[in-house]
Amino acid sequence: MLDRPAKGRNPGAVSAALAELAALFGNRLVTSLAVREQHANITTWHPVAAPDAVVFPQNTNDVQEIVRICARHCVPVIPFGTGTSLEGHTNAPFGGVSIDLKDMNRILEVHPEDFDCVVQPGVTRKRLNDELRDQGLFFTVDPGADGELWLILGDAA
Repeated sequence: MLDRPAKGRNPGAVSAALAELAALFGNRLVTSLAVREQHANITTWHPVAAPDAVVFPQNTNDVQEIVRICARHCVPVIPFGTGTSLEGHTNAPFGGVSIDLKDMNRILEVHPEDFDCVVQPGVTRKRLNDELRDQGLFFTVDPGADGELWLILGDAA
């Protein structure tokens, strides 16, 4: 299940990046097999390949530091929202670091007059709708014809 091609993967670089991340994030960097497998759960024909580690940032600065460290060591990063990808977006065929954004779940601004809002990437649709309900708004996902998701704030009236 966790087989990945050797091509494109540098174990020394991964070890160096993980050591830096561990020093910075402590127990918010997880390397256990169960957590890594959860972050590689896909439903495509591609073989499932787990990342080398999962890190749980709490703010934008954390994400920036994770990306800087991984970029310096040429280690792939895989963003992880709620894990609903059906197309393999969370798969890590060359290893790397999964950035789980669940702790970045604040609703920063709501502009009902413009039908838009600013949220952190860990905000779920349910949580946003709970926040918007009292303002007569709702949030829906409209799958586009080309497979992209268009996010819409609509008037509930």
